[in-house]
Amino acid sequence: MNELQRQVTIITSLGKRYSGCIDVPNSALRTTDLFNSSSTFWKNQQQARYFKDALLLHEARLMLSGGALYESYGSLQLRLSAVIAFYDEFITLGRDDERTRAENIQAKTGEQNSNIKIIANTMGSSYFEISGVVNGAVQKKSHDRFLPLQKAAIVEIIKKEDKWFKRPFSLKSNFIGVNTSYIEAVDVTAPA
Repeated sequence: MNELQRQVTIITSLGKRYSGCIDVPNSALRTTDLFNSSSTFWKNQQQARYFKDALLLHEARLMLSGGALYESYGSLQLRLSAVIAFYDEFITLGRDDERTRAENIQAKTGEQNSNIKIIANTMGSSYFEISGVVNGAVQKKSHDRFLPLQKAAIVEIIKKEDKWFKRPFSLKSNFIGVNTSYIEAVDVTAPA
């Protein structure tokens, strides 16, 4: 990974994750802003883009349930429309910068941090429950493609033989971006 790339993990369906590096035009740019951009950034503009909403993932790894490596790729084009959620390993942008930015937005809008619980669309006989804290304007951020959550947790709810089971999903950081098109229901409350 070079200095103009960022390590990300992308959840595309239950039990399936991609991990690799994405190109970034500026090292200070937040990963959430890259994913919410109207166009995805590719350092090498000469490389063929097979989908308009493709994200180029370098040194890509496909991992199945439990994080087991299934296959590795030199590079992979991944459709943003297939991304349920993502998280990065760029801890400082997931914390201090987002908090400072949120405080400025809160001062302008008067909206405070909110606890949020998301129920994702059911796929097969499973779905995700995602919880966390949204810094700042939930209503504004819900119109973006990806909703950034701090102190995030994901639980996979799985139906097996007419019984429901919960399986916690491990995250490397406390930040996650959730694709708003996969949100079926949401509960937003003020912090306790």
